[in-house]
Amino acid sequence: MAGTTGNRLDFEKMLKLYLKQAREKLNGDLSGTREAIKLIAAEKTKNFIEMMDRGLNKEEREYLKALIVVSMRQSFCYGYSIGKFEGNTNERIYL
Repeated sequence: MAGTTGNRLDFEKMLKLYLKQAREKLNGDLSGTREAIKLIAAEKTKNFIEMMDRGLNKEEREYLKALIVVSMRQSFCYGYSIGKFEGNTNERIYL
């Protein structure tokens, strides 16, 4: 049982490290990816407005776009982290 707890703590520690690395990469080396995320979020916001057949004021559009950007950045960071785990352990990670 103690080994399982230790493994879990190691996993959580490594996950935090990999998430931090992913954020740093996204803010640095991967600035193109960061900009692409913003463009995709703007397009998704536009699609939402068209699909709902409802206009949003500027503040609402910016809020929706920011929500999409945050979600996509978070997904990127977790995907990066899982990839690092799989690469370092040669095992598949299932969530």
